[in-house]
Amino acid sequence: MKQKNNSNLQDKKDKLDWQNFNFLENLLVFCTVPGRIVPKESGVHFRITLDSQNKSLCILFEIDRRNDPLIKNQALKRPDYMSLYIDSNSCICTIIEMKGKNHNSLENGIEQILQLKEILQNEISDHLPTKFKIKCQGILLTPYNSQIPFKKIAELAANGFIILPIQYDHKAELYPYVSKLNKITDKYNHQEITESMALLIEEILTKKALPKRIEDDYYSRNFVIKRDRKGIYINYLLPDETDYITLLSNTKFTEVNIEENEYQQKIKDELELLNLINRLAIKFSNRQILESNN
Repeated sequence: MKQKNNSNLQDKKDKLDWQNFNFLENLLVFCTVPGRIVPKESGVHFRITLDSQNKSLCILFEIDRRNDPLIKNQALKRPDYMSLYIDSNSCICTIIEMKGKNHNSLENGIEQILQLKEILQNEISDHLPTKFKIKCQGILLTPYNSQIPFKKIAELAANGFIILPIQYDHKAELYPYVSKLNKITDKYNHQEITESMALLIEEILTKKALPKRIEDDYYSRNFVIKRDRKGIYINYLLPDETDYITLLSNTKFTEVNIEENEYQQKIKDELELLNLINRLAIKFSNRQILESNN
C-alpha cells in the first residue's frame, strides 16, 4: 500500500529553487499569494475577492520578487503580479502592474506586462499540453490623475492584446476584471464583493505545494533529471497533510496520481466542473507507491 508521506510544509522557505524546478514549477510552488490581497505600492493596492459560487478558481501569483526574482534576467522588465482565473469556459491570465502617476513609468509598465506575456507563452508551449489554450491580458493599476499612455494601449489593442488602465486611489477590487476578457473601453466600477468558498483544488494549488519532490516509486518511473527537461512534476499535500498527490504534465497530457481516499472523487468532480479534464488532457492514475525516501 502507499506509504504515508513524512514531508510537511513547515520547512518551506520563501526561496525559489532553480536547481530542481523550472519556471512554471517555481511559479506554482513558491509564488502563490494566499488570500489574493496585495499591499500598497505606488499609491495603489488591490485584492481579488472570489465570487464564484464554487464554480471557478482564481490564483494570484507574485512575479516581481525583488530579492529572489522569478524572471532571472535582470535586463528584462518584470511586472508585479499575475492572476489565473479558470471556469468551465475560460482560462485567463491577467498580468497586473502597479504604477504611480509618471508617464514614463506607465510606459515601462506596459513593457513589463508584455515581457511576462512572452515568457508565459513560451513556457506554456514547452511544458503543458498543446491543446491547453489560455488567454492573456493586462491591467495597469494607477492613482487618479496619472498620465496613461492611451496611444500605446490602443496600438496593442488593435493587434489583439488588451491592457486595461484602472485608476483608483484605494484598495481596488479586481475580481470583475480578471474573471473576464476586458475591452479597453471598460471603466472601473468599485464593488464590494462577498468572498465565496474556494474549491478544494484551489486550496491545494495555493497552499499545499511541496518544495521538494517525494522520491517514491512513481517518481523513479516518471521523472527524468536533466537540465532541459520538458513538463512539470509537483507533489502536493492533501488537506490531511499526510497523504499526497502528484501532478505530472508534459506537452501531450497531464496525469494526476492519487490513491483512493476521501479527496479523490471530489478532485475529479471539480476538474470536470472546470472542464479541465478535456482542456489539460488529464488522466488519473492510482499507482501503488512502494516506498518513499522522504
